[in-house]
Amino acid sequence: SFSDCQNGLGIKIIGGCQDQSKEEYGIFIKEILPERIATTDNQMCIGDLILELNGQKLCGVTNERALDMLQMASATNHVSLVIARDEDAK
Repeated sequence: SFSDCQNGLGIKIIGGCQDQSKEEYGIFIKEILPERIATTDNQMCIGDLILELNGQKLCGVTNERALDMLQMASATNHVSLVIARDEDAK
């Protein structure tokens, strides 16, 4: 969980459900921006799969929808994430 995040977490994401092909990919952390809350917290790593955001499942959402959800959550100043990490992928 993160608070004091009105300016965003400082992460970039990749993946999501594709509108055209309807293929589903998870929402993954692509980049962690320097000097933002995500870097000072050390709970997230590049490649982490975001399963839930403030209790809402991200399965089947588009990348654009996931971005909107992250921005709306940050605006409330409370972001709670459930992530999965493949420890063997490092």
